[in-house]
Amino acid sequence: MTKEQLFIQLSKKLSSHDLFYGHAVIDADDEAMMVLMYLFKQNVNEILSNSAGKVQTEDKNKAHNIVDERISSLKPMAYIIGEVHFCELTFIIDPRALVPRSPIAELIINGFKPWINMSNIRTALDLCTGSGCIGISVAKYFEHIQVDLSDISNQAIVLAKENIALHHVKNRVSAIGSDLFQNISKKYDLIIANPPYVSDIEYNQLPKEYKHEPKLGLVTEFNGLRIPLDILIMAPDFLNENGRLFLEVGYSDEVLNAAFPQIKFEWIDFLNGGEGVCVFSKQKLLEYQHYFKAFLERCYVI
Repeated sequence: MTKEQLFIQLSKKLSSHDLFYGHAVIDADDEAMMVLMYLFKQNVNEILSNSAGKVQTEDKNKAHNIVDERISSLKPMAYIIGEVHFCELTFIIDPRALVPRSPIAELIINGFKPWINMSNIRTALDLCTGSGCIGISVAKYFEHIQVDLSDISNQAIVLAKENIALHHVKNRVSAIGSDLFQNISKKYDLIIANPPYVSDIEYNQLPKEYKHEPKLGLVTEFNGLRIPLDILIMAPDFLNENGRLFLEVGYSDEVLNAAFPQIKFEWIDFLNGGEGVCVFSKQKLLEYQHYFKAFLERCYVI
């Protein structure tokens, strides 16, 4: 059997079942390729360029066992193989954190243009870091930047530290256990936040694959806006004067737009798919503070 034949087998098997694709993949072909990349320790181009390469029986059996577990458990494929690719880098992943799938990867690869000149950035904070993939990717792509990773989950922080060690960036990347900014004590040129933004109602309607992920990383109050608004309110105190906040709220962008019709959000258009990432300067955050605070106060009263 060749790699190409194994790929076709795996893709057909996955396609024949009612699975949800969305955890760093878009379809059965993507998941089949993930399995081959994991087994053969090769990237997509290497596998495609050697598609006629022979597959040992042991590897074929391993591949089918992985796919069988995916079908029977409905776990995201990344959890089953224990790794995921983000920003063209490989990260350790398991149920201690959400499976990385943020469109912010495209921003990192493109150097956050046109909003930032990364040569002027010296410090960055990856807030609600999970596995650490965003902050570590920033450190790998921009070797002059000191990066802090922060998360409320102790388990996520342990996982992030494992990924720090994997990528040999311990001298420039630190992991901090913190409820948002609670244990943060300095200011940054760049803050990137991918917080929980799913409402309880939405969570209950999600495909079963999501139920394997930590609910703490997905759900927040006030129709999915509580934690994003906390970040919008607190972030100015932790940004340098020319600092920028990039905040991901996913499909809750419409909820945020509706809640604040008086604010013109700057939403980023992605070439490779994804939505719901907005960018703010420190000055704009300060300008809109009274709107954010008034909305939260009304929510608490209700």
